[in-house]
Amino acid sequence: MITFKVDGVPVPQGSMRVFNGNIVHSQGAALATWRSAVAIGAKNAGCVPLPGSVRLDLLFGMPKPKTVKRSFPSVAPDLDKLIRSVLDALTAIAYVDDGQVIDINASKCYSVSPFCEVTVFYLGE
Repeated sequence: MITFKVDGVPVPQGSMRVFNGNIVHSQGAALATWRSAVAIGAKNAGCVPLPGSVRLDLLFGMPKPKTVKRSFPSVAPDLDKLIRSVLDALTAIAYVDDGQVIDINASKCYSVSPFCEVTVFYLGE
């Protein structure tokens, strides 16, 4: 088991759009920076791309707007898109391919300091 934390606002990997005939991601540079931060965090924590099954626990601490009264971040960004950005960032870092991930426990919460906490469980063959 390896746990690490990445500080910063988590960036979802979601919609693509066509711009001048090219397909580009709607978050572009922000997504690339976020995925790089996740990859560096995983490498620094000791993750290696092992074969076999993997389980992930993900906690996304999202910034709470000052005017929001609700207790939970039940708005965008979508949890599945946040998960997707982390899964792709960890490919070839914490596992060979994201198809090895057999179980994901993920949630969002509000936090004064935004972050993503990742726990990787290597389950073996």
